[in-house]
Amino acid sequence: MEKKEKNQKLDLKIETKDLDPGALFIIKRLNNQGYEAFLVGGCIRNLLMGKEVPDWDIATSALPAEISEVFRDYKVIPIGKRFGTLTVVIKGSNYEVSTFKKSESSLDSPPNLFEDLRQRDFTINALAWGEEKGVIDYFGGLEDLQQKIIRGVEDPAERIREDPLRMLRAVRLAGELDFTLDRVTLRAIKENSALIKKVSLERIRDELIKLLMSTTPQKGFRLLQQLSLLKNVLPELVATVGFYRQGNYQEEDLFSYILDRLDHLPSDLVLRLVALLYEVERLAFTDTEAKKGGREQAQGILRRLRFKNSLIKEVNTLIQEDWQEVDFSSPQYIRRLLSRLGEENVLRIVELKKAEGKASKDAVDRRSKLSEAERIEKEVREIWQERPPLSLKDLALSGEDLAKLGYPEGKEIGEILRKLLDIVIDRPEMNKKELLIKLIKQTKGK
Repeated sequence: MEKKEKNQKLDLKIETKDLDPGALFIIKRLNNQGYEAFLVGGCIRNLLMGKEVPDWDIATSALPAEISEVFRDYKVIPIGKRFGTLTVVIKGSNYEVSTFKKSESSLDSPPNLFEDLRQRDFTINALAWGEEKGVIDYFGGLEDLQQKIIRGVEDPAERIREDPLRMLRAVRLAGELDFTLDRVTLRAIKENSALIKKVSLERIRDELIKLLMSTTPQKGFRLLQQLSLLKNVLPELVATVGFYRQGNYQEEDLFSYILDRLDHLPSDLVLRLVALLYEVERLAFTDTEAKKGGREQAQGILRRLRFKNSLIKEVNTLIQEDWQEVDFSSPQYIRRLLSRLGEENVLRIVELKKAEGKASKDAVDRRSKLSEAERIEKEVREIWQERPPLSLKDLALSGEDLAKLGYPEGKEIGEILRKLLDIVIDRPEMNKKELLIKLIKQTKGK
């Protein structure tokens, strides 16, 4: 399906050619066996908006045991079976197939599509597509798509009480789709914001990641603050709201300063977490405490939200490096930085500097910062392409060579190699075996 222009009227029809062949096959097979089956949820929303569909979800009148029987000649994964959901694997792709959900008020009636859709979070997600009926909309989701509105299905407050994570999901979708929350849904979120504390930290983390990686994360984070969710999800960030510090744009508080930069970064989770938490870290500790190694606020936040240790390490490396103060004034300094951080992290610092420039409200300052960032990026890439010696494995002299020269294996050899690396990072032309041996002998003679 072709991508719609931003202001183009939505085509509210879906044709079979727009559908994933595996998903269509599942629907047809269930229908042929006498069961109702429909594509539901976000996949319909994305199809109508001309966006990529990452997952194809199917709702059916068939019970889990019946789904397994219909697809007995395919791999069926029972994960989620107790919730009425099975994963059917078609040609290596996974499709979630779920029995129609029933509300407590309809336990005596057979499961049906209407009852299933009325329990979904927002009207734009309570859409379905059937082989005979086409797009099915019981709750005004098509109109809300046209108007770019996120509205809770029937009673937004009730939907939130059923699953408080829906508050974060509403905010995330507003940022991701550039939609507006309707007034009733806004009020319901604000009045029930404290319920987010009942949600597992892992689920909160996953929604925050999606928000951070959205096209306009700034919009989402402003909504978090406006709706009293920020203080329950990232309380450390609240301290930046209404806080002005010399060096920031005079007309902006620190919160706005952070969000402006965030919107100008590539979709790199490490980068966006660094941009989000760097100023929080600086605000939490004095310069003296930071120099003594007291910076650990960002690390604590990420651990609390159950981020992976590997990602925490990457984020913490750039925050501890104090990327705003990094010296790129000479090739020697750049080589040392590349040796310490690696090319990927050094280029991430460049992206942070670019975002700093793009977010500047002053045209002269913006041009100056962007020009400087481009100069740095050019030099970094040129130096990296030269493949200078940056690690012990790049040295022309190895520990084995030193052992042959009579040095005892162990700590002494390691210290010698590190000193040699320190020399050749500054003077790459010295990275020749004979020169390094000569250098060792001269040093030993002294």
